[in-house]
Amino acid sequence: MKSHQPIVLLNQIILCTALFLGTTFHALALKDEDNQGRWTKPCENGPDAEVPGFLVNMGPTGARGILKERSYVVKHIFRKSPAAGVLELDDEVVGANGKRFSAHTFGGGNHGLEGPLQDLGLAIEDSEGTDGVLKLMVKRGGENLTVDVQLEKLGRFADTFPVNCEKTAILRDRAYKYLMDHPGELSSQGRCVATLALLSSDEPRVLAAGKRMAKDWNHPYDNSTWSWHLGFQGITLAEYHLLTGDKSALKTLRTTTEQLRRAQWQGDIRHWKVSDMKRDVDQQTLDRHQALYVGGFGHAPYHEIVERGGGGYGPMQWPTALAIMTWQLGRQCGIEPEHPGLEEGFNFFENGTTQAGRIAYGGEFTLNNGPVDTAGWQANTNNGFSHKSGLGYLVYKLSPDRKDAGKRMKLHLSNIDAAYKDMTDGHACALMGFTWGLAGVYASDDARLKKKISNYYKAWFNLARCHGSDSYVILPGRDYADYSYYRDNIRNHTTAAVAFIYSFSTPKLRVHGRAGENAGSAQGSRLAQPASAQLRAFHNSDRSKSIEASLVAFDPASGRVKVRLRNGGIRELPIDSLSQEDQEYVRKESASPGASPLPTKEL
Repeated sequence: MKSHQPIVLLNQIILCTALFLGTTFHALALKDEDNQGRWTKPCENGPDAEVPGFLVNMGPTGARGILKERSYVVKHIFRKSPAAGVLELDDEVVGANGKRFSAHTFGGGNHGLEGPLQDLGLAIEDSEGTDGVLKLMVKRGGENLTVDVQLEKLGRFADTFPVNCEKTAILRDRAYKYLMDHPGELSSQGRCVATLALLSSDEPRVLAAGKRMAKDWNHPYDNSTWSWHLGFQGITLAEYHLLTGDKSALKTLRTTTEQLRRAQWQGDIRHWKVSDMKRDVDQQTLDRHQALYVGGFGHAPYHEIVERGGGGYGPMQWPTALAIMTWQLGRQCGIEPEHPGLEEGFNFFENGTTQAGRIAYGGEFTLNNGPVDTAGWQANTNNGFSHKSGLGYLVYKLSPDRKDAGKRMKLHLSNIDAAYKDMTDGHACALMGFTWGLAGVYASDDARLKKKISNYYKAWFNLARCHGSDSYVILPGRDYADYSYYRDNIRNHTTAAVAFIYSFSTPKLRVHGRAGENAGSAQGSRLAQPASAQLRAFHNSDRSKSIEASLVAFDPASGRVKVRLRNGGIRELPIDSLSQEDQEYVRKESASPGASPLPTKEL
């Protein structure tokens, strides 16, 4: 595994710089006209390596440019693209389809795509919805020109995006094909969403490719692996098993869930001393705040927590959410954690959530800036970080056994509703935030919010789409070049992320919001219910342990019992592993009128 410490340091510098600049620049000014020097810093991998820097992709035109306050300056044009022979290097594009671009809005701590980003993305939508001709208003030398760039007639995104949307279906299938034709060069985040996307396809060839990707990941990581990779692998293998019923993934998944526990911050944490703090504080107060880290996940804990150590700068909400999702999906696969890590994870996650639904990055509610009033921090009513609320929604969507799950799902959707314009503004990897932020929205039943988000971000999808309309590349966010542009193959990463969002057009997975009726079976919702399906405690043979579940099916020939856990997961048990009382209950209920035990092959 590669060390992330240089990235961590860079991201801390970026964050501090962003906070400083946000208080000094005019609200409509570009925050960093030089884009941290990355307009002229190329990436090394994939088809974008020929581009002279991290430039703004100008949609399927094939041109890329430097973003100005009200224009783009063209600095690269792909060969054989629609813009080739039409646009020229150093052209300044100031408008499209007869409308000049408005002012860019990211500066001064503001968020949103308004300005050249939104305007060009919506112009592409208009052109593709008619004759495909995109009329660009260009300054070339001392001349003002209008040039025609011929795009495909792909139609418009439907109001129901991504469901029942012909344009989505076309672009989704092209993105799937691109991922299949250009395998690999993905980190665990890209590998996760690419696999989930392909597994969601109705096309047998694409589904088979998704299964292969999952199987290729079906091997345990070693104990040096950082939390991020464990979370993404766990989510992927659990979804694969729940969709296909392939039990070969369960051994690795069990190992992954156990490794997550070892990667979790736990125990009596005594890493920081008063001498480490920027402000005066006594050791007792400091220790009380250190205890708030229990249950969280960082890159990895410090050496005091696990020998391999490495911890970066402490626990964060992102990897904590991924761990919770893995454990909850694992439970649906029949893997119950035999430790308090899940509850501790929820405690950490909820400590870092305000009453407005804003989720912390990580330690800012404890020690990043010295001890703070935790209760006061949680009482903050400012909205923000909508991308993390998408992940928060999914955490509770996968946790129906928690009493306040419904309330917290609504809270996170309300935060997205209020702060949706910062969805692409994730720290360190804006693409990851955007992906899971949108996933939370489209996994929900909130049709109004889905339409609102789709109408706003369809410009992003159009602008990030490369010529050929089969692949995507990340856009600079908050005027700062996202570091992920330089990580592995950004074309594959972005295409995987977009394909995953398009896969919500054919929802099949738990992260799509599916309730899980077909757990462990690829045959769909065919689980027979006995006459009584009430929750009850099932005990093991010596009654030393129990689980709360409802009886689903019993096959007398094999002696196998299926029960549904409170969280919707299915567990399969030998009947002789149950207490005598429970065995009698199973046989009685399965034989009663209305019961329909499944044949052996479906158990």
